[in-house]
Amino acid sequence: MRDWIALNLTGLGPTTLLKLLERFPSPRAIWEASLSELQGVPGLGAATAERFAEARRRVEAQRAVERELEAIERLGLSVLTLADARYPKPLRAIPDPPVVLYCQGSYEPRDELAIAIVGTRKPSAYGRTVAEKLAGELGARGFTIVSGLAVGIDTAAHRGALKVGARTIAVLGGGFQHLYPRQNRRLAEEIAGQGAVLSEFPVETPPDRWTFPKRNRVISGLSRGVVVVEAPERSGALITAKCALDQGREVFAVPGPVVPEGHKGSHRLIQQGAKLVTDVEDILEEFADLREALRLGKASTAAAAREGPALEGLEARVYEALEFDPLHFDDVVERTGLSPKEVSYGLLQLVMKDLVKELEGKRYVKLPW
Repeated sequence: MRDWIALNLTGLGPTTLLKLLERFPSPRAIWEASLSELQGVPGLGAATAERFAEARRRVEAQRAVERELEAIERLGLSVLTLADARYPKPLRAIPDPPVVLYCQGSYEPRDELAIAIVGTRKPSAYGRTVAEKLAGELGARGFTIVSGLAVGIDTAAHRGALKVGARTIAVLGGGFQHLYPRQNRRLAEEIAGQGAVLSEFPVETPPDRWTFPKRNRVISGLSRGVVVVEAPERSGALITAKCALDQGREVFAVPGPVVPEGHKGSHRLIQQGAKLVTDVEDILEEFADLREALRLGKASTAAAAREGPALEGLEARVYEALEFDPLHFDDVVERTGLSPKEVSYGLLQLVMKDLVKELEGKRYVKLPW
């Protein structure tokens, strides 16, 4: 973990760090590479190699890694890296995933079934009501609600999920030492107790104009789709929507009155092809393969508080191979390395326990629990 943190402290972007990770066998090897070796990395460029080497010297001279580790312990954070099996699978799949994620709370496999709800920091009562209602209804169906902890629509979305006992994830636009906005510190604690607060930024990074657009790709990257509620023309929520499109995620927008400026960005998204949302069913329609699974999922306050299904042996092995997206029987056999007979038995037991749903065409999907 130490070497990953060191890389993150250099301040180089994820695209550059990924090039280095592709070229060298480990973060330690990157840290120990000579300038000439760095300059030989395809696509890196001599100027970037020199900038990395200089940043590396600065990190070492300032004992920045030691200070960062002390802060992580003091703040009670865990750290997820790209080498960690617990790293969010949807986020790993985007072109520029963070190499390090600081986490308060816990990211769980069921959080792969997530929807982001974002919008203006200055919403109308209508916007707040819609965001909270959608978050609550999606959370009750088994979705984890992702947002950015900002005042306004983000806050309403997080609170809507918390009220129904659903999981929710907040993605920060700065380091944990400068949690922003200050008035949402208590909300962040509640979210960590029922989900996770995440940041890719070193703990001492203050929120800035460049950090919020950067974190928006993480909000969309964690999610299957992004719902924009009440966004003006120059809203950061529109940046999140663009990130979602670039990442192949679904984009939804809630319409509002024509006259107020606060809805112009949302209406522009609808004109450009975003799915118009009037209720939760408009969102679920875009996930046809999951509709039956979500309808049958046991998402409740008690279920959301559980650590997960207690499984052992064959059942645990088969369940681990499944996804919240439908998977064909033959793929389950291939993933598990078990015989078709063993897989059939394991799936039958999981279906009987309401943890898995069988769909048409010998496909199986995890149910929210």
